[in-house]
Amino acid sequence: MNRPYNVSVVVLVVSGLLCCDFVLASNGYFPHGVGVRNKAMAGAGMAMPEEAISIVNNPAVAAFLENRTDVGVSVFMPNRNYSTFFGGNQGDLGSFSFGTVNIDSDEDVFIIPEIARSRQMGNGSAFAWAIYTRSGIGATYKGGEATFDPDATGPLGVSTFQGTYGDGTAGLEISQALVDITWAKKLGEETSYGISAVLAAQSLEAQGLGGLSKYSETFAASNGSHLPDNLSGNGRDVNYGVGLKVGLHRLLGENFALGVMYQSKINIGSSADYADLLAGGGDLDIPAWFRLGLTWQPKGRFSYNIDIQHILYSKIDALGNSFTNIYDCPTAGFAGTDLSRCLGGKNGPGFDWKDVPVVSFGGSWNINERWTVRAGVSLSDQPVKASENTFNTLLVNLTEVHYTAGFSRKLSNGHDLSFALMYSEEESIEAQNQLDESQILLLTSDQWDFQMSYSWGD
Repeated sequence: MNRPYNVSVVVLVVSGLLCCDFVLASNGYFPHGVGVRNKAMAGAGMAMPEEAISIVNNPAVAAFLENRTDVGVSVFMPNRNYSTFFGGNQGDLGSFSFGTVNIDSDEDVFIIPEIARSRQMGNGSAFAWAIYTRSGIGATYKGGEATFDPDATGPLGVSTFQGTYGDGTAGLEISQALVDITWAKKLGEETSYGISAVLAAQSLEAQGLGGLSKYSETFAASNGSHLPDNLSGNGRDVNYGVGLKVGLHRLLGENFALGVMYQSKINIGSSADYADLLAGGGDLDIPAWFRLGLTWQPKGRFSYNIDIQHILYSKIDALGNSFTNIYDCPTAGFAGTDLSRCLGGKNGPGFDWKDVPVVSFGGSWNINERWTVRAGVSLSDQPVKASENTFNTLLVNLTEVHYTAGFSRKLSNGHDLSFALMYSEEESIEAQNQLDESQILLLTSDQWDFQMSYSWGD
């Protein structure tokens, strides 16, 4: 008997994703597209389902898909850099001064797999699943130095320490593996709705951040007598959560189609190993997001797509809180008195990411029965505010524009081979170091992404 999915395959792939580090070309946490054809159109086309993995963008499209399997792999190459100008106060007046450097992130090539399967179940219903990765937006810096007083008003005094944050090689890596398990149902011939259970595993690892110890709630609450145990260097901490995704797909006459999708926030268990680093004792949930897409196909060979997406980063305290909350921490050197606003506190500092709107435009052209070409562009606001650079050195993600192109080729055996290319031009922010206003800190990033996918139906 044919089964809609194979549990052992899902378990095997998820296990592989959890044991590896992955990142993805992104609008903050989220990729510029999901699936090679969607990525070739810069994330547009949620209302024109062509792949099993299209259910990630809208679970309702499963009811309009053929029985098919998609297996893809991406090579993602981000370039991330921070530079400093002027030596600053060199640790005096309670400052935390970076060394004068120009350093690229050490991690710059990543391999990212994905797999999806869809199957019609009869009576207008369908089942599908997809396994995919995203995030891993952190950076790793070898070298650099920092000058500061490690125990605030204690006896040690100002010293210079090796590493970006004064504790050797510094970095933060956040990786996610997600599984969508989807059921969809047609309402007549033109409308379908769908629902997905979204299973998530999130891996967090930080290193080289010990120089920030005096800014932690643990340190401040002990009047400087106890260093935090869960700030840095505790290896990989994996936590799990479940979310819900709902969607609607509707054909609007012969030439138009509409898609709507919403995914809830995914509550991820608090990261105990990094409870002294992130706001709320290590609580880093996956934000909610929603999407709207419209496709116009004036002729069978052409399609024009526009998608609008909105990601609610500001609703996650560890992401949305301002780093300037640290000024109220008693041991930060700014005469603050609020322990909850120290690192790891209930109202602790974050990355001050704002909500991100994304608009994607994409089109495709079926040249003949074998060849289809695609292209697109997406526009968004970078999540990072220009003034919030000190903590965001760890999460350099400044993307605003993605340019994409790609093609599909029908093979002699009836299977499909597809390719997508993405380039995100260099963006930067330049502002004062928030812990030493006499120093300028510059962050820059750009991205390349290549993906190939092999698909077959049955």
